[in-house]
Amino acid sequence: MEDTQWLELLHPFTALKNLYLTGNFALHVFSALSELSGEKVTEILPVLQNLFMSPGYRLDRFRFRKAIKIFVVARRGSGHPVSVHSRPWGGRWRDITEDLVSGD
Repeated sequence: MEDTQWLELLHPFTALKNLYLTGNFALHVFSALSELSGEKVTEILPVLQNLFMSPGYRLDRFRFRKAIKIFVVARRGSGHPVSVHSRPWGGRWRDITEDLVSGD
């Protein structure tokens, strides 16, 4: 799927506050979301507050980490911040937003 198709898929979810993603699916979604800029960054998932990354995603992959960071920074700039949470297998959710935004 192209990035625009992922955005079209997410567009109807205007009331979604928590988004749970796993595996390579997360990479495609974040790649699409990182393409948003200006007002468009809040047109898709306008009330989104939390992104939860289940085991299986690859945060260590530079492309994935960069896409998440771009989206999180854009949302902060729009006044609609998003927090990113992860957890190891069988562990508890941990807010990793600042680690993502501050690291490169």
